[in-house]
Amino acid sequence: MAISLSTAARSKQARAQALATGLFRTAMLHVSEVMSNDLAGLQALLLLIQYTFLNPSVANLWLLTGLSSEACIELGLHQELPATAGADVLERDMRRRIFWCAWEMEVAVCAGFHRPVRTKNKYVNVSFPSEFGDHAISRSHVDTTGPRLKIVPCRIWRFRKIESDIMSVLYDDEPIPEDCASLEEWFTRTETAIRTWMEEAHSSAALNQDPSLKSQWDEMELYADIAYQYTLVLLFRPCPRVKMPSRENLMKGFHAAVQAATGYWEQANSEFGYMKYVFHPCHHTFSAAIVFLQALQYCRPEIADLHTLEEVEEFMMCFSRFFSTISERWPAATRCLHEYERLLGPVKKEYSEFLEQRSRLLDEQLSMNAYSVDGYLGHNGLDDIDSFAFWEVSNPFIDFTGDDLIDNYTYPPYDWNAEFGFGMESMDSTLPS
Repeated sequence: MAISLSTAARSKQARAQALATGLFRTAMLHVSEVMSNDLAGLQALLLLIQYTFLNPSVANLWLLTGLSSEACIELGLHQELPATAGADVLERDMRRRIFWCAWEMEVAVCAGFHRPVRTKNKYVNVSFPSEFGDHAISRSHVDTTGPRLKIVPCRIWRFRKIESDIMSVLYDDEPIPEDCASLEEWFTRTETAIRTWMEEAHSSAALNQDPSLKSQWDEMELYADIAYQYTLVLLFRPCPRVKMPSRENLMKGFHAAVQAATGYWEQANSEFGYMKYVFHPCHHTFSAAIVFLQALQYCRPEIADLHTLEEVEEFMMCFSRFFSTISERWPAATRCLHEYERLLGPVKKEYSEFLEQRSRLLDEQLSMNAYSVDGYLGHNGLDDIDSFAFWEVSNPFIDFTGDDLIDNYTYPPYDWNAEFGFGMESMDSTLPS
């Protein structure tokens, strides 16, 4: 009920979130009855994690996904059962579903926090579950004559595998694959892999002829666009393994950051469903905003060659616009907005001053190559790596204490549809009288 209310409300989202939180807290009073050390208990834990993605203030996602990962390993879900195990088709498929759901959540949290993934790809040896609907899966076989209803999960799991590889190499100092001659080749291969993944999602959506699946494909296409752009941000940003990216790569991160923030804002306002989760979009957009500001500070000539000041100012606004939009669902987004604007102020001022100085030089007919950009950046002899180390960014997700709206839970609405705009008016005419 809490998940349904959080995802279905189209108006008064803060009140809907408060009601959902009340339902969640009531459920937690009975959590000991369902948290058993078996598949059913793990499913209950995953349901708890799913709601926490919607409302990250209710629990510690890092801790919860750690518990689910440990449970998966203890139950052996990360390895395929041998043929001698005697498991039927339905049991095998259920084990696969539970593992990949848990693993996907773990990678999402680890990547969002820029922390190492616990269950790395190299430790996983289990197939994806069937894409056919539950009704097509029995204990003896899978009926493959019906439609493939689970079109989204498998594609998201493939995306997470790419994301997990990036985290392992760039943040956990794992060696690059043996068939990669250099780190640069690995970058190229990974960029190609995520682009291929995105293009497959679009091409498959274009082939869909089932009207009942159109909304799923619409969301999948937008998700693919956002995930592609965010992955470029993750790939080309400063990280423990590559503390100072090349200007070319940092520019890729610059443009991808803007596209990711814009995509999340569009997702939040799309007609086929308001944004269901706040954890991923908020963390991803704040991370993208930092990369955007770093590029704006260190790649000024490249940015000025490609974009007008008005365009750059519009880029700056896309992050603020997103944080303002999502803040009703998660008040911590307001902290993100304030921290972003605090960092933006001096960077924007320095960029404007750079453009003024550049304009004066052009007016004096000086060559673009006749001046040192470092002189305008104020490095004072420091190299780029040292300069990046001076970035002091407060974590807006830590020690956040917002207003507790739980008091709103004390009175349930008389008309839920009218209160939260579920959009059920169009369904009334289809119901039997």
